Amino acid sequence: MPKHLFRRTAVAVAAALLTTAALAVAPHPAEAGRPLSARNLPSGGRVLFYMGQDSTTLGDFRDDVLDTDPRFPRPAGVTLYTNLVGAPMSGMFQPTDYGSGENDFPATINEFGGGLAVGLYLSDPAQTPLKAYAGTGDAATVARYRKWLDEFLTYLDRTGREVFLRIGYEFDGAWNAYDPELYKQAYRYIARRIDQLGARRIATVWQTASWPRVEKAPFDATAAGHWDRWYPGDAYVDWAGLSHFYGEQFDRYQWGCEKPENIASTPLRVQQSLLDFARRHRKPVFVSESAPQGFDLENKTAGCIFADPATGGPHATVPVTAQQIWDTWYGPYFRFVERNRDIIRGVAYINTDWKSQSMWNCRPGSCANGYWGDSRVQADPLILARFKNEISRSLYEHGPRRARPFEAPDFSGPGRSEAEYADLPHGGTTGIAIADPTASNDRTALIYANGASLAFDHVAGGTALGLRYATTTDNVNLTVLVNGVARHSVALPNRGAATNWADVTLPVPVPRDATVTLRLDSGDVVWIDYLTPGQRHDTIRRPFS
Repeated sequence: MPKHLFRRTAVAVAAALLTTAALAVAPHPAEAGRPLSARNLPSGGRVLFYMGQDSTTLGDFRDDVLDTDPRFPRPAGVTLYTNLVGAPMSGMFQPTDYGSGENDFPATINEFGGGLAVGLYLSDPAQTPLKAYAGTGDAATVARYRKWLDEFLTYLDRTGREVFLRIGYEFDGAWNAYDPELYKQAYRYIARRIDQLGARRIATVWQTASWPRVEKAPFDATAAGHWDRWYPGDAYVDWAGLSHFYGEQFDRYQWGCEKPENIASTPLRVQQSLLDFARRHRKPVFVSESAPQGFDLENKTAGCIFADPATGGPHATVPVTAQQIWDTWYGPYFRFVERNRDIIRGVAYINTDWKSQSMWNCRPGSCANGYWGDSRVQADPLILARFKNEISRSLYEHGPRRARPFEAPDFSGPGRSEAEYADLPHGGTTGIAIADPTASNDRTALIYANGASLAFDHVAGGTALGLRYATTTDNVNLTVLVNGVARHSVALPNRGAATNWADVTLPVPVPRDATVTLRLDSGDVVWIDYLTPGQRHDTIRRPFS
């Protein structure tokens, strides 16, 4: 689910003849004989089967497939996304939807057993996260980002799951605009911090976009020395990763509208180059993102993945049968995994109706991210049956039927309940937690829809509550609920700025270990910094020291 301008492209058969020095290196026989060694490596030569890539999609897959067919293999894990920039750790405490499906870590972790693959987004125009983790930013920014990282890693470790952390996923995608040297330094810091915190279940994944289109340096995946230019080093990388949206028949539909001169190589050449690099370094490979982009399994159509410059929307699609879809993408995809099973030890399939999500919906005049279609296997019975047969093979490792209970940790200090860890039941549509250096703990939560609420769990007992807030609107009225019962209403004066904080005392008695909810009844928007007295002391979850 990368946040980039557009992804993947269409191409002519002539591009298949293009070669570069970077794609011509074969693994040394002696190196190929060394065993793979990495965290979370499945035993017996099996391949992990993961599904993703958002909570909405995963919930639909559970309802439509897993709950109706007890014989369908359970995924060995699921894929979700978050970030350490802008609104850090979005989706990890409150549900968040940026137009690519809702990410709700606690809900999905409680619905699916097995492991967790996490796409960690680190891009901003100023390279702020990379500079912070590389240690080249200003002291205050470095300290803030590194504190967030510790909380993030602690959270992942406390899930009790095997975690595959895709640090700056699709590192060489031009849409991410990472600087190679800063990226490598930041990656190394994060990998070292995982070890320093003792989070042994977290494996690092170095994932290429495997993007074969012509790009300027340093994003040309076919350039000589490309992989070395971006590689953090064997000591820091547990797994290599790649994206696989097009395979050996990429030019038949998906890339059919692209000019040959815009193509540097075939997708498989770039993917094979990465596999050979991983073989030389003896790193297992996770196919971290895969789906038949450009195919619509529900409507039985196929189309070029690029926007039509004439309309600013999708190119015309053509009708295809389920058999043609299988023969063009799925069959070759599973053969690709089988053919490279010596090095590919994990695959993650994206089971999404892309056109239902605003970020990926390609329509006339609005197609910034290209044409995606619908890759839900349950949208066609033939595809679903054959997909089930493939992943039912003993080659693939599956997951448990039930998940262990999980509660998101709260990193509030003693005496406070920080709003950024509270629950926003409709997060992303009624409120969001964001970075704010003027707020306690460098973060705050804002509620911006009347009727929305912010719920604090495990609040310690007391005779009153303290609230730190800010607002830029008049007539802000909150109702305070204790264990679901309305106990008090308060009118909050306009503060004139989101950073002009004020403290108020609410005469609300609270029993020990209560849930306190703040509901916005009017006023449009309010920023909540924290609530006091805070969490019950024995529920406080502190990061590793």
